[in-house]
Amino acid sequence: MIVRKLNDVQEFPVTQLVYKGQSLSMEGVGIRWLTHKGIGEANYKHNFAIRYFTIQPHCIIPSHDHEYVEGVFILKGIIRAISGEEETVLEPKLIIYVPSWEAHYLENIGEEEAAFICCIDCLGDKGNCMPGVKTNKC
Repeated sequence: MIVRKLNDVQEFPVTQLVYKGQSLSMEGVGIRWLTHKGIGEANYKHNFAIRYFTIQPHCIIPSHDHEYVEGVFILKGIIRAISGEEETVLEPKLIIYVPSWEAHYLENIGEEEAAFICCIDCLGDKGNCMPGVKTNKC
């Protein structure tokens, strides 16, 4: 078993998202990789990664899609989410599940920092589940 404290996991600013060949700049978004391919030995399988995101007030994660699926659990704040053709306002304790290749967008529409847990499945060589690997993910 591996035990980690949230505050002991380094937060990285997310300053850009490369999507369909374009570099989309971002500000006010942070990520902490709580679990990922680089933690633990092979017996951990590394079939998923858990990430902790923060979004400052009025900041966004631009519309994008990817092969892996995401489960998102809102911890704090008010987030406007657009996924596919559906738009909704997310508050703490709500969960969204985003399927493969569905374009999605998140915006903190509140006056306080928003935070959420995002669980993704690891694909192929599981490179999408490793901090610092350049893919089209946030």
